[in-house]
Amino acid sequence: MTDSRLLDPDRLAPDADDPAVSEVMRQEVVFCLPSTPIDAIAKLLSDNDLGEIPVLIDRRPVGYVTSRDVVARYVDGDVELGGSDVVRPQPTAVQARDVLRTPPLLVDERARLGEVVALMHQQRRTVALVTHEDESPVGMLTVRELAAHAARRLARTGPTSDG
Repeated sequence: MTDSRLLDPDRLAPDADDPAVSEVMRQEVVFCLPSTPIDAIAKLLSDNDLGEIPVLIDRRPVGYVTSRDVVARYVDGDVELGGSDVVRPQPTAVQARDVLRTPPLLVDERARLGEVVALMHQQRRTVALVTHEDESPVGMLTVRELAAHAARRLARTGPTSDG
């Protein structure tokens, strides 16, 4: 008997305009731990141009923290952010676990880019954590990767006109 997965048209002739997420994702997984102080999270978000960051325990995704969470705690006076690595402000007691949101957006590495972008839009998320079959993270899909992919497509095909 033939395995029906072998007959999947996307596996036989994948659409170049809708590649697997693994072809577009960034290989690096930027994350924090539940115990990561929120000022360190702010720096990770900034340094990596992220709007949200996954929270992992033993390489397993448990949630995420958004830049809005950091800003809200800053506005409330719970967090003091410094502009230099050399002179750190007083450490904050606020940690990732205090602002953790669930669930993280997990997508399979074989998922098609179009469906993942639709899911990100629907859930108003800026990061999808790309996982292997066992849900271990293998990469991230962020707005930066989506923009780079769109730019490559436009360079290949040229701009389109509506009229």
